[in-house]
Amino acid sequence: MTYFASPKRPVGHPDRALDCEEALEAALKHMSEGETLGERDIEARLVQGGLAAGWEEEELRIAIADLRRNAALGLQGLSE
Repeated sequence: MTYFASPKRPVGHPDRALDCEEALEAALKHMSEGETLGERDIEARLVQGGLAAGWEEEELRIAIADLRRNAALGLQGLSE
């Protein structure tokens, strides 16, 4: 199983969302080194691992959506 960093700050802290994104990015990087997975499988593993590490499901889903949005914006910039 991929390592997931646990929350450093309490629920409600203004920097916790960024911490969650960073934890997911690190986990995603480790995941991409292994087997090839579909988008749904990746998201399920991120949520499952994040919950086990102590993150709330809602913040995980928001962070995943933010990472998707950031990736899409980055790809848009490449085509210009």
